[in-house]
Amino acid sequence: MTNKLNDENFNELLDDESKADINAVENDECIRLEGKRKPVKNDEKTISDDINDYVFTKPHKSKKRKVKSYSKLNDDENIVYTQSGRGHYKSKPRRKKKRLKKVLISIGCVFLSLILLVVGTFTYLFIKGSSELLDGNYIITAPQGVETQNDGEFVVYNGKTYQYNKNVTNILFMGVDKRELQKTEVHGTGGQADVIVLLAVDTKTGKISMINISRDTMTDVTVYSANGGYVGSEKQQLCLSYAYGNGKETSSENTVDSVQRLFYNIPIKSYLALDLDGIAAVNDSIGGVDVTSPETIGSFVQGQNYHLEGELAESFVRSRNHESADANTLRMQRQQIYVKQFMDKVISATKKQITTPIDLFNASSPYTCTNLNPSKILYLAQSVVLSDGMSVEMSTVPGESKMGKTYAEYYVNESEFYELFLSVFYNQVQ
Repeated sequence: MTNKLNDENFNELLDDESKADINAVENDECIRLEGKRKPVKNDEKTISDDINDYVFTKPHKSKKRKVKSYSKLNDDENIVYTQSGRGHYKSKPRRKKKRLKKVLISIGCVFLSLILLVVGTFTYLFIKGSSELLDGNYIITAPQGVETQNDGEFVVYNGKTYQYNKNVTNILFMGVDKRELQKTEVHGTGGQADVIVLLAVDTKTGKISMINISRDTMTDVTVYSANGGYVGSEKQQLCLSYAYGNGKETSSENTVDSVQRLFYNIPIKSYLALDLDGIAAVNDSIGGVDVTSPETIGSFVQGQNYHLEGELAESFVRSRNHESADANTLRMQRQQIYVKQFMDKVISATKKQITTPIDLFNASSPYTCTNLNPSKILYLAQSVVLSDGMSVEMSTVPGESKMGKTYAEYYVNESEFYELFLSVFYNQVQ
């Protein structure tokens, strides 16, 4: 080390203070002046250097500074700015995504449940209506000399074979000459059925046959005493069937029984009786009916067109000349015209809105007595809407009016009537 310190080239590089320190070392003087010593360069280290000449420090770990972020979001760039001035794109938290997903699933489940409920309700009502309207239990008779098979399912008439159409359901409509249908305990005071129409609906094809039956038709009527005791059956005007009852349900059912006997025991599953105040109410519920008068009577002139609303509708279907034996026949012609126009309007509205018959049913309910219900009406409405060849045909039970001892009497032409009967309720198979 002495040789190194005496090196002239090295000494030339040292200042006076350094030279003094070296001389002190050589003279075994170990004087340390803290803070006075300069750091030793790597190329100046020798084996005689004291390790205490160096100050060792632990490396400082850089601590990450927590940066608070502002809650304000830049609307243009969707960037969150922090106190450091830096920004980053904000992503939606997973919890919010999961919560939104659960909400959407819950809403979807609710809507699905509602749809299933509606569809299930309609399906239930449709099936229920079908079972109520198309009952397979029947025993159909025929005029004397006509061959029937299997309780009337098959009929052989004039060398041709016909089969009963099981897709047809029948509804009897009755217009009662009472302002309000009220129950009575005295049979014979329940009113009379001035208007009697049998509605036959083919639920497969949509064909609707409306058969107008004269109120004066002479047929077998079940008669009861004033206190409701069964008396028997008598040949009377069909309209009197309604009188032998309580003015509502039993009167309607007794009229149904009389019409069934007249129509060879054809099954009639439903009925609806309407009082006088109900004519205007039902008419106005569909916006009135347009008709052309077939005769001059009252305020109506033959060939003139009328829009019937309110009392005018009642007058059109009720007016008749009591002095003529054909008064009811002429009135029935006006009734056919009115019912045809009424049904066309109802069917047209039903094709646009399937609930139209139910709305009509609700509008008429304060004025009616009926065993129709929403399931039956829905089934009939759907049959009309889904059918391709929907049509309405009007006909009248053929016969002749005669003046009896007191009232007009209508006698059915059986041969013509039975042919009409087969055309509506049977299909020719051979």
